[in-house]
Amino acid sequence: MKKAIGIDIGGTKIRGGVIREDGKLLSVREMPTEAKRGGKEVMERVAQLIQQLSKEEIIGIGVGATGQVGLQGEILSATETFPDWAGIHLQKELHERFQLPVRVINDGQAMALGELSFGAGKDVQDFLCLALGTGVGGAIVSQGKLVRGTNGAAGEVGHMLFHPAGRRCPCGKSGCLEAYVSGHALEARYLERNGVKKAGLDIIRGAQECDQAARILMEEYVDDLAMGIASLVTVLNPRKVILGGGVAQSLPFYLPSVEEKVVGRLSYAAALDFTLVLSTLGDGAMLLGAGSVLFDSQ
Repeated sequence: MKKAIGIDIGGTKIRGGVIREDGKLLSVREMPTEAKRGGKEVMERVAQLIQQLSKEEIIGIGVGATGQVGLQGEILSATETFPDWAGIHLQKELHERFQLPVRVINDGQAMALGELSFGAGKDVQDFLCLALGTGVGGAIVSQGKLVRGTNGAAGEVGHMLFHPAGRRCPCGKSGCLEAYVSGHALEARYLERNGVKKAGLDIIRGAQECDQAARILMEEYVDDLAMGIASLVTVLNPRKVILGGGVAQSLPFYLPSVEEKVVGRLSYAAALDFTLVLSTLGDGAMLLGAGSVLFDSQ
């Protein structure tokens, strides 16, 4: 059975695994991203991870990378959390180094392909993915195909305008959805209000226990998330929205409330047959999606 390497380059960590074409995830490894050390350092870490995973016979390497990725696998742009990442031709450099077929796409798009092939998007023609983690990524699947757009950057829902002149986003603009519903945004808002630094997942847990400040913030977070999703559903009319990423995995308690608020903002037609679900693949979605690109091209 064919195998490929899948790589997920996130804001906090880089994960890699050997992917079997039936969706079995093997030999998973990870290391810190250390993005502040610059794009070349991140690329070297990716190469190290690939080297560690290359002991098995593989047909190629698939990468889901943070930032906007061009149709030839080059990094078109990135937020300030990834300095010197834009301009790196990741696909070309990895191909030259390992002499294997390499495909590089955006990490949110990799998540969508993973869900389409093996997860909650299987047999669903039209759906939208939102990756809620350190940042916010996204991807659109229409008629069973990933929508990449003119330059490969379609689906960047984290940077759609959410609040004009609102909170500053790591992309350098203000009012993006990412500035309100990412893990980083949740932590920043808690610190601003309470003078206490707390991890996003601890804030979510605290809101379900005895932290009143966290509870108030999570009520606002749910409203913001629902508003963003409702806007996307109104425009794109998907059957499903699939939430993935580290933050989303901590949201099962809030999911019914988010879905109710989304549906309450939709027209009858947009709400018809619509469902909001969590990824069934968890943090494996992006690895599986990145690897699946190689199988599709064989």
